Amino acid sequence: MLDVSESKLTQYGVHYVSDTLVLGEEAFSQPEVMLEAAFTQLAFNKIDWEQQYEFFHETNLGLNEVYTYVKSIFDSTNSFLEQSQHIATHLHSASQHPNIKGGELFIGLFENCFWHTDVKKALAIVKVDEKEIFLDVKNEQNKMTVNGIDGINVKKINNIAIIVDMGADEPPAVFIKTKKKEDVVYWQERFLKIKAADEHYYKTNLALTECKKYILKEDSFSNTEKLGLLNKTLDYFRNEEEFEVNDYIDTVFEQTDSVQKDIIVNMVKPYETIISESALEKVEKTYKRKIKLDSNIEIQVNVRNIEQVNELIEVGYDEATNRKFYKIYFQEEV
Repeated sequence: MLDVSESKLTQYGVHYVSDTLVLGEEAFSQPEVMLEAAFTQLAFNKIDWEQQYEFFHETNLGLNEVYTYVKSIFDSTNSFLEQSQHIATHLHSASQHPNIKGGELFIGLFENCFWHTDVKKALAIVKVDEKEIFLDVKNEQNKMTVNGIDGINVKKINNIAIIVDMGADEPPAVFIKTKKKEDVVYWQERFLKIKAADEHYYKTNLALTECKKYILKEDSFSNTEKLGLLNKTLDYFRNEEEFEVNDYIDTVFEQTDSVQKDIIVNMVKPYETIISESALEKVEKTYKRKIKLDSNIEIQVNVRNIEQVNELIEVGYDEATNRKFYKIYFQEEV
């Protein structure tokens, strides 16, 4: 994880990327304290530090535009303005699609960032395509004034790239955040052109996410069956060294027709991989543990074995009241 609690924003620039491109003509430095704090929050908001990426190119890494521009900034901070303009120009060419909104592009160079115990430089690239109305309330000489300001909410999710200078002998480490899933194609693939540095972590993460998505959306499973299947999925990933989709289906699902099997295979076949324990630990926290009812009652279930779930929780229907019910068995309260 990159620690920016003691970082310093040494240079930053602002451009506008839309159908037209407006390049900032000045590199700013030494922002006042409030502005630096706001920019820091904007840049490092909700970054996933466990998923690391790296720049790539099919033939020559030097032909990757963003890699080349960022490397030039790290090698010579005097080139910041010129290279940030190149980054904006490249983003403009990668954003030629009607579904991609125009907006401000903030690029900032942070120094005194800590990667574990090592001091690093980091370049933040943030594309903001939505603004909000804020109330600016002031008390000047005992007179209150209120004005509406069109501004940027630094706590909202934007398309972000953080590139960390790992030194002359190592490629930069890249971390990203996208505003929505659809932005991955243009932000990650066309603009940055990056790939997962740890392919096993990346694929394990996606495999677990897609398996969960299928189980939760399949209407033929009851809520207790879904809980059991999610737990069996986690057990499969805990006990196996490699994720193989047909073996997963045979292990987790007792009865799966050909249509259901094809759906699962199509969803997760590309993510067959050696299982990453760190990815499993991360995704496991997101797996469902509750049954939510329309009566605003939630049943928390931590039982991992599907047979135990079926033994402890019984689902029924009361014809007298025309309502469903859960019957829960236990020895004693704790």
